[in-house]
Amino acid sequence: MCRHSCPVSNANGKETHTPQSKMDILNQLTKGELPWTVENSDPLWACTGCRQCTTYCEHDNEPGLVLLAGRALANSKGVGHPSLENYPERFANREKRLTAKREEHFADTPAAEAGEIGFWPGCDALDKGMRDVEAAMELFERIGGDTVHLVRNAQVCGGYPLLASGNTQAFRDHAREVSESLRPYKAIVSNCSACLFTMKRQYQAEGIDFTPEIMSISEYLAKRASSLPKEVVKKPIYYHDPCHLARYSGVIEEPRMVLSRIAELRDFAWSHTDTECCGGAGLLPKTDPDTADTMAKRRLREVASRGGGTVVTACATCTYMLRSNAPSNVQVVDLATFVADTLG
Repeated sequence: MCRHSCPVSNANGKETHTPQSKMDILNQLTKGELPWTVENSDPLWACTGCRQCTTYCEHDNEPGLVLLAGRALANSKGVGHPSLENYPERFANREKRLTAKREEHFADTPAAEAGEIGFWPGCDALDKGMRDVEAAMELFERIGGDTVHLVRNAQVCGGYPLLASGNTQAFRDHAREVSESLRPYKAIVSNCSACLFTMKRQYQAEGIDFTPEIMSISEYLAKRASSLPKEVVKKPIYYHDPCHLARYSGVIEEPRMVLSRIAELRDFAWSHTDTECCGGAGLLPKTDPDTADTMAKRRLREVASRGGGTVVTACATCTYMLRSNAPSNVQVVDLATFVADTLG
């Protein structure tokens, strides 16, 4: 009954990429009914972990999380995905590059101090959406209240890509470093739905103690929505629910609370816990970039067919994927940037 719900198989039309087929292939591999080869294990990587199949599963099965475990097993058998060769080393190099980029770009910006709320943009925001990071920081200052400064520690990513690549031990090691690095802060505000899920749930699953409160940027802004003016010209917009934000973290009404204050809010036909994936998670842009882009295009097709418009989302990865694949009559904007720009 979940067959129709997989955005990957819907985008590429491959029967072996439907949820039931992927799980069956993993079952055959673990039982020895299929040999562990790169070709046989390839369907394990055709998943973004978006959890839409779980929404329709009568048994509440979690193919996304099970397939992540299958990827780790494939790596242990020496048949990991070819595009992810030496991935932990590549991840570490990207961390260093983005940390240096952050420090250079925000050299004159105060760093979050112990006891404060720290802003954690996420690696995709620092890599591909620096203006969105700036807009969020401007917005924190504008709405007042708690002091929120940029986290300028030695890490920029919560480690989800390591988990999605099947490098479990590398993920654990990185998660411990992040957890220790963020321990002094009162709370963490993140603009990455994968980081939010990973720090809140996966760290705990690995026995790693994450002490600060962690919330999405839309949750933080929702608590202060009353400080946003109503006297603005309300522009019609569509809100895209990020999968990891809506289905894993249950953050659904908070971004709508913020946006409805300053915009005429519209929903996609598939929204809330039934949202469609943008294609950005599960490392799909690396293992199958054409399918990932097709998923993003499919997501925006509804808006384009209605004459176009503005799509707002509350995740840096979603913003990048949708923005990169938007047709000419669709504009994709990060939530914090949209709020900041609307307020002038």
